[in-house]
Amino acid sequence: MARVSVSGAALHELVRLVTARPFNQSPGEPACVDIDVLTCLKRLIPSDTVVYNDYATRHWSDSVYADTEPAEVESAHDADEADDLDRVFVHHYWTGACSRHDRVGDFETVIILTDLMSLRAWRTCPLVVDMQNVIGDKLFDRDLMIPLPGGPGHSRRVRFERDSGRDFDDTDRAVATLVRPLLVDYIHALDGASHGIVTLTTRQRQLLSFVADGYTNAQVARTLGITAATVRTHLQQIYTRLGVSSRGEAAALVRGSDPVPVPERVRAAG
Repeated sequence: MARVSVSGAALHELVRLVTARPFNQSPGEPACVDIDVLTCLKRLIPSDTVVYNDYATRHWSDSVYADTEPAEVESAHDADEADDLDRVFVHHYWTGACSRHDRVGDFETVIILTDLMSLRAWRTCPLVVDMQNVIGDKLFDRDLMIPLPGGPGHSRRVRFERDSGRDFDDTDRAVATLVRPLLVDYIHALDGASHGIVTLTTRQRQLLSFVADGYTNAQVARTLGITAATVRTHLQQIYTRLGVSSRGEAAALVRGSDPVPVPERVRAAG
C-alpha cells in the first residue's frame, strides 16, 4: 500500500536547515550536504540510508560523499575494500543506471531505480555483481535519486536506499520533487560559501530586489503577502549576512550581482 502521509515537522525542519545562514561550509572546501539535512530527508522519505554523492567524473579522486550511517573506525582491510569498490564503480559508471542523468542530459527529474530496470535486471547487472563480489554481501535493492546541479565534470545527487521491503512509490517521488528546489538553492549556497561568496535565500533575493527598486517595507509586505514585521526581520538577516547596516548599502551590493561578493570586512571576520 502506498504511503499517503508526509511528516510536516520534518518538512518544516528541512526548510529551516537549508535556508539557515551561514552554513557549516569552509571556504576552499568542496560543498557537501550536511548530515542533519540528510537525516531530515530520511524522515521525510523513510529509507535505510540517505546518501549525498558528488561524482567528479573527470577526476574521480575529487568526488565527495556523505551518508546517514554512523561513522566507524576504518581498518586497513576496510580501506582496501573501499578502494576496490571505487574501481568497480568507476569502471561501470557510464554503462550503469547511476549515470542516467548525465547520459540523457536531464538533471531535474527524480528517478526511481525501477523506472529504468526491473529488480531482477538490477540484481544481475555487471555493476551489482562485481560490487557484491568485493563486499561478499548483497547491495541495496531499492533506490530513489534526486539530481542536483554540479559544475563541469561533476554529477551530484541525493540518493535514498532501501535494503529490502517496499519499493519507492509515486508519493515518495512527489515528496522528492517537492523538496528538490530547496536542495538546489541549498547546494548553490554551499558552492558560494566554498568560494567565499555570500548567497541569499530565494525569498531574501526577491525581497531585496523590491528594496533596490525603492519599495517601502509596507509596499514589499503587500506585494509578497507578508507582514511589515516579517519584512523587517528578513532585512535584518540580510544586513547581517552582507555585513551592512542599511537598505541602501544592501541594495547597492546586490544590484546587478547575484550571488553577492563578501565584503572584505566580513571575509576577514569570518
